[in-house]
Amino acid sequence: MNLFSKRETIQQNIAFMAIMAAINIVLSVISAFVPFMSIFLFLLMPLTSALVEFFCKDRYYPIYFAASIGLSLVATLWNTETTFFYLIPSLLTGYIFGLVSKKSIPSIYSILISSLIQMGCLLGFIPLVNFIYGTDVILTFKTLLNLQDSTKINVIIPAFIFLISLIQMCLSYAIISNELKKMNIEEKHIQKYEWIYQLLLFVFSLLMIPSSFFIKEISFVLLFINIFLAVYIVKDYIISKNYYTLIVFLGGLVINIIVFATAYVTLGTIDGFLLLNITPFWISFISLIVSFLKRESKKIE
Repeated sequence: MNLFSKRETIQQNIAFMAIMAAINIVLSVISAFVPFMSIFLFLLMPLTSALVEFFCKDRYYPIYFAASIGLSLVATLWNTETTFFYLIPSLLTGYIFGLVSKKSIPSIYSILISSLIQMGCLLGFIPLVNFIYGTDVILTFKTLLNLQDSTKINVIIPAFIFLISLIQMCLSYAIISNELKKMNIEEKHIQKYEWIYQLLLFVFSLLMIPSSFFIKEISFVLLFINIFLAVYIVKDYIISKNYYTLIVFLGGLVINIIVFATAYVTLGTIDGFLLLNITPFWISFISLIVSFLKRESKKIE
């Protein structure tokens, strides 16, 4: 049987879950032995759970969930925080991503929702891990990157966690999307609703203004969300070969680079990177206008 195929019998389900659980254990053990590798291995962890949820029957997932946690705790007895901080959030978000993928909703929503949930899980587990093990997870990561003496980057920690989560979900989608096509599960892409994520990008861009003054952590998370949404919108226009609009987008990018380069010299702080949101805002503004004009032209016809 092909590794990536639907499991029907209990034997097939158990066998596939055992393979994925074994991969989880290997990743956990390596992460516990070589902390520096944990960041890279962490990117792969949700994929195994997403594959289990996608190819196996839902009623067997609790078995996989419990087995992965139990075996990981046993295999990493000297460093069980790997299980709590890396594995458990990945098991949860991998399940959610696999479940959502089977519903054939647009990938932009499944990736974004799963990434936000993963970020929330990780941020929630940080104080728990710190309390149980008397450690400082954030300081550990900063030390690995040789940034332990820097306090300025603390405001981008949530955004960095979101970026890691986003990469995880994009990797999972890259694998699963090929299998979706093989199984004749088509992603729903309804053009008349494209304005929804265009509007989301516009609103998030505006929300960055007040958040940048009061809660900078949120503004940096919004910046990464906006960049993701902007890339997705640009992808839509590339697919539809709307080159005139793409040229307008490019003009906004050039202006953004000039403004950023000029203003960052003056600001001289990490806050200056928030100016990179000019391009996503420009893309949302132009794409909303284009969507509006399309709807109006259809009404006239």
